[in-house]
Amino acid sequence: MLDRTTKTPGGFCAALRSCRMGWMLIALALAVSLAVALSPLSAFADDDENLVNPQQRPDSSFIYDTSIAALGEADAYYDNQTVQVVGEVVGDSIREGVDGRHRWITLMAIEKGVDATVSVYMTAEQAAKIDTYGKYGTTGTKLQVRGTFHLVCSEHEGLTDLHADIVTVVEKGKLHEDAFDAGAFVPGAVAVAVGLVLLGVFYYLRERQR
Repeated sequence: MLDRTTKTPGGFCAALRSCRMGWMLIALALAVSLAVALSPLSAFADDDENLVNPQQRPDSSFIYDTSIAALGEADAYYDNQTVQVVGEVVGDSIREGVDGRHRWITLMAIEKGVDATVSVYMTAEQAAKIDTYGKYGTTGTKLQVRGTFHLVCSEHEGLTDLHADIVTVVEKGKLHEDAFDAGAFVPGAVAVAVGLVLLGVFYYLRERQR
């Protein structure tokens, strides 16, 4: 005996709607599966920024911003590393070799009340950027020096030094003129006045004894 509901137009429409609903559910399931399958690719795409750049310099060539005091207390870890320091040029420029193409200068920085220095080996052109050498009454040129630090330099008889690659002037040097302070002469003037008074009293007493 045939099912009459499937023969009527209403039953046919209900069956058609059920079929469409089934296909929609299948399409939705496929879309979810595809999204899940592609999600790792998007994660990898987001991680592209964390991938290693093949043009990046090796670890041994990293630049370490450090202090001159730290170099003074450096161990083998800093040896042959590229470092960058900032300090005041003090002393004099010393010529290296007979050709005069290189110079030795001294960088100084005051850290925690202690004067720290490092010897820097640079070209004559780089040393020409220095306009003032620090001394009493004078502040030397402040330089930022990037170069290779040698704990025991094989080229310079085991000296601890910094071979400069890039030299940048941070601040020009300046002179400090001593300001006239009248108050500084007051103690001396008082001492002279007292001495004159005592000298007068001495002569007066001597004259009275005659």
